Amino acid sequence: MQISAINPNFQGKRDRIDELINLNDSTVQRIAYEKTLSRSNEKKHNLITNGLIAASPVAAGLSEAVFNSGKTKIFSKEVSGLAARFANGLKVGGLWGASLAAIGLLGIAKAELVKASPDVRKFDSQHPLLSLGTMLAAGFGAVTLVNKGAMKLATKEAPKFMQKATKKVAKFVNNNKLITGMKNGVKKAVAKTPEPLKNLAGTALSWSPHILLLGGVLHSLSHGAAVNREFAKNYNDIKEKQLNLAKARQRELVMENDFLKTDEQNREDLELLNNPMADLPADVVDKAANKSAGIHEDLDV
Repeated sequence: MQISAINPNFQGKRDRIDELINLNDSTVQRIAYEKTLSRSNEKKHNLITNGLIAASPVAAGLSEAVFNSGKTKIFSKEVSGLAARFANGLKVGGLWGASLAAIGLLGIAKAELVKASPDVRKFDSQHPLLSLGTMLAAGFGAVTLVNKGAMKLATKEAPKFMQKATKKVAKFVNNNKLITGMKNGVKKAVAKTPEPLKNLAGTALSWSPHILLLGGVLHSLSHGAAVNREFAKNYNDIKEKQLNLAKARQRELVMENDFLKTDEQNREDLELLNNPMADLPADVVDKAANKSAGIHEDLDV
């Protein structure tokens, strides 16, 4: 019998209700996680985080090009003038990019390890600070290795075709009228700028790579915390719905039972089931039962 026949507020979808009530905890967590990801707009937040972090090597190279002039070597070829500034920026930006790429590979490797190993996943969830410290130590080691590799690479002589290409590019940069005009325009603008503003701009430019990198990390941490809060809320909502549905189902069965008792025949059947020995002598019934049992024993023999 459907309770919807009595109360129109019930929809009668018992199969889906029972399915939800009987969900185990791991399934509830998975549903809550999928619901969280569907609302968190991961692509947008990843784009912001990756954009800020990717901009830091560019800012580092620009800062180096602005503040450091003079002769320098790149691809085993010494350059000067504007070409030296470009070379300094290229070297520092490349070093920042390689370091961040190494740290990114560590992060990807850790994520894959967490997915593949339940023990690592358990350790990561139970000891987040220790896990973060391990990642920072590994990241520092990766940056150190990148720096050592860059220094070792700088001591090696570049191929001849790279040296010739570097000489041509340096000559083009130093003699190009458009680039020279832009350089002179910047010089005039800087000369007219008040000293406090120049100092402020210089400080902002020198710190810009670190600020961008820190901004990307903080945005990632902030978004991660928001996702965790949303996940906890969704998980608790589903568990509460399970509890409320179970209580509602129990009340529904009580209402159904009470409704069935309103019919006279149902009451008589229920009374018969509850007291099947009514109006029968108990000793007679016992003797008949024993006699029946004896006959069955004789048949078995």
